[in-house]
Amino acid sequence: MAARAEPTLAGEFPPATRDEWLAGVDRVLKGGSFERLVSRTADDIEVQPLYTDGPDESVTGTPGAAPFTRGFTAEQRAGGMWDIRTVIIEADPAEANRVALRELERGSTSLLLAGGVLTHKSNLAGTLDGVLLDLAPVVLQAGSEFAETAAWLMELWMVHEVADADAKGGFGADPVATLAVTGVLEQGIDRALADLAGLASMTAGRYPGVRAVTIDATPWAEAGASEGQELAAMLSTGAAYLRAMQGAGMSADAAAGQIEIVLGASADFFTTMAKVRAARRVWTAMADACGIDSSVAAPRITVRTLERIMSRRDPWVNMLRVTSASFGAVLGGADSVIALPFDVEVGEPQELGRRMARNTQLLLGEESGVGRVVDPAGGSWYVETLTESLAGAAWELFRVLEGAGGMPAVLLDGTLATRIATVSDEHFADVARRVLPLTGVSEFPNLGESPLDTPPWPVTATPSGGGVPSLPDGATTCSPLRRVRWPEQFEALRDAADAEFADRTEPVVFLANLGPVATHTARASFAKNLFEAGGLVAASSETGRTLGFESAESAAADFAGSGAFLACICSSDGRYAEQAAEVAGALKAAGATRVYLAGKPGDLRDELVSAGVDDFVAVGSDVLAVLRSAHEALGIDQVSATPAEGAGR
Repeated sequence: MAARAEPTLAGEFPPATRDEWLAGVDRVLKGGSFERLVSRTADDIEVQPLYTDGPDESVTGTPGAAPFTRGFTAEQRAGGMWDIRTVIIEADPAEANRVALRELERGSTSLLLAGGVLTHKSNLAGTLDGVLLDLAPVVLQAGSEFAETAAWLMELWMVHEVADADAKGGFGADPVATLAVTGVLEQGIDRALADLAGLASMTAGRYPGVRAVTIDATPWAEAGASEGQELAAMLSTGAAYLRAMQGAGMSADAAAGQIEIVLGASADFFTTMAKVRAARRVWTAMADACGIDSSVAAPRITVRTLERIMSRRDPWVNMLRVTSASFGAVLGGADSVIALPFDVEVGEPQELGRRMARNTQLLLGEESGVGRVVDPAGGSWYVETLTESLAGAAWELFRVLEGAGGMPAVLLDGTLATRIATVSDEHFADVARRVLPLTGVSEFPNLGESPLDTPPWPVTATPSGGGVPSLPDGATTCSPLRRVRWPEQFEALRDAADAEFADRTEPVVFLANLGPVATHTARASFAKNLFEAGGLVAASSETGRTLGFESAESAAADFAGSGAFLACICSSDGRYAEQAAEVAGALKAAGATRVYLAGKPGDLRDELVSAGVDDFVAVGSDVLAVLRSAHEALGIDQVSATPAEGAGR
């Protein structure tokens, strides 16, 4: 029997060259600049529209081997699943226990305990009552009290007769992250590093399944850091911890084996994927420089979806954000993934939010099977190039930070925070111009959404008598990192508008649509979307409806009867040349506080401004500035529309 011929993929198509592709691009752009298709990341890395080459195996390595860019082999990830970690932060130990047991019974495989759960030894014991501690890893996030809470957990293992070899989880010693988030380390940074080293030394000799040290880079990410900055902060923190452990007598290999890394995941799954891969690349490079054997150099990485991408408004969209972030984390080869509930910014997460966060990962793993594919991004010229570019950016900044004294020096003097604030402000500017649109917030807002029935987060008690408690001698303090959320400024405007127009049914912004539907509908939809992003209901009148006005008089008459305060003229450039000036004057005469025009005015600007147009709204406009001026014209309290720095949970 003749051998079966292998099919020739794309054999019916002639090969295409890059020059032919560029010629096709020129035809589409009609002489426009090719640079329009090139974007840049927050680390100023160019993202090309087409990749025809990338780093080869000599740079990226092979799965399961240094530099671990390509992750691990199928044998090293048994069953194709990763650790599904859930956060337990409930203040009441009975409720925390109920949530923990439910999560473990329904698919979560490890617990991260934080907040009120760790305020007392009895709270920890109550939370873990009934948990099989020899099966379920427990990781602590106790801030500056990491040594004390580690002792509580070790005592629980003894009480429940968990053998040292069967104990699983982590003690979460991470004084740099604690100082970055709270601005305070009561025991001082030097004592905290010494305690970290002592705990790590004990753990290495007693608990083979436990890691004492965490490098949590998410505080930097939640402050708005770029991917390169986050990785550089991770490296510099890791260098400080390795020095402390080696200074206490631990070998470099033993010290590296005590560390778990936590990174953030955004909704951009390509960037998240590349960041996780780059994290292994740069960590292995630092481990090699420290003389750490390659057999123990591969880092253990947990990835958590970031709160900065989550919205309070239309929180259902958060499910899509969390899914995309989790997908990127898994494709990047994360060992553990923490998916936040979609309602986390609204209040204390409820069962639906937790279930969706948990089941998102179960679906990805058990039904989609993405974890069974070894390095799914391997060979993608785009992802491979982005990975190497991120690694390079992170390494260069790491060298700068170490040259400036390393961690915690750059935390205490604020230099890294200043760098991050610059990147964060640029990102906020892109959000304001909707270059980075936020569905449900800056784009396609749902003014008729029903609020979730979610209780608020418990209020942390303040010391009796008020004031700030005195700090012990030797405490280390600094300015805490600001926490940001990309939707927060739009949400503040929505809150202010809701408070001002709580019982109002009429539109606030009148859409003066000129001409037939085909002429005005695109810009009318654009304007409605824009103003409602600030909580300002925008509509035409019942008489005008979507048919459009043919005269300035009819538009002004309908505006006067609409009850609206602001007006926006919407139509084509041709109609603007014929009617816009007359319509603007008529609307002003009819009482419009401000008149807007949807579109770029071009040569008509001076004429339209003279006729009464106050502002122009178009693609690329600073939407936040437009909305704030509209709020000011309406007399809406601007203080309530400006979120306090660091506001949030």
